[in-house]
Amino acid sequence: MRALILSGGIYHDFARLGAALAGILSAQGFRCEIVTHPDALAAALAEPTDLVAVQALRWRMLGHEKYEPFRADWAYQAEPGLIAALEGHIARGAGLLALHTGCICFDDWPGWLDLLGGGWVWGQSFHAPDLEPVTAMPVPGHPVTEGLAPFAVTDEHYRALRLDPGVTVLAEGHSTGGDFPLAWAKGRAVTLTTGHDLASLTEPGQAAFIARAARWAAGMTGETRA
Repeated sequence: MRALILSGGIYHDFARLGAALAGILSAQGFRCEIVTHPDALAAALAEPTDLVAVQALRWRMLGHEKYEPFRADWAYQAEPGLIAALEGHIARGAGLLALHTGCICFDDWPGWLDLLGGGWVWGQSFHAPDLEPVTAMPVPGHPVTEGLAPFAVTDEHYRALRLDPGVTVLAEGHSTGGDFPLAWAKGRAVTLTTGHDLASLTEPGQAAFIARAARWAAGMTGETRA
């Protein structure tokens, strides 16, 4: 099973996060390839892929002067080749996994959130200024969450996200700011909004959730592996 991981962006240690995600997926039998630019992802999708994981922060970087020092290296507008490649990937019934900032990417392409079934909306969505304790409560009744226990991380708890009608909420998140959906599925696309840093991503409960979500999105059967 082939998995492509899109990594890279500002404010996160994406090099370590990408390697850790590849480790989680490799343990489940995926052959992982990490790319660090959306155009490279589009090119790699010329070959059949079972799972695309977006663990990156690539958007136009508008709306605040604090992004100015980073725009030359990291600002991105969705190119037609990327759009066609991801739409074709989904049309083939292959899996998609968006982690944390993955649901913030490609803000000039409304179809990205259509594929995910929701995500970050600039001017509406937000999180607390600092990392905070977040308890994830898996919602039973779905193959991704069956038998999974709640887990706790210190992370960014996204609030006021877009969530489309008909999506399946896979986990609710609780923090001092309230209760908000933490993960959901649309078709074979799974979005998990936590995973800001290495400690959060590799927390055993969260790693188990990611492993289960990746296997399910890619159509793999059987139990997850330790």
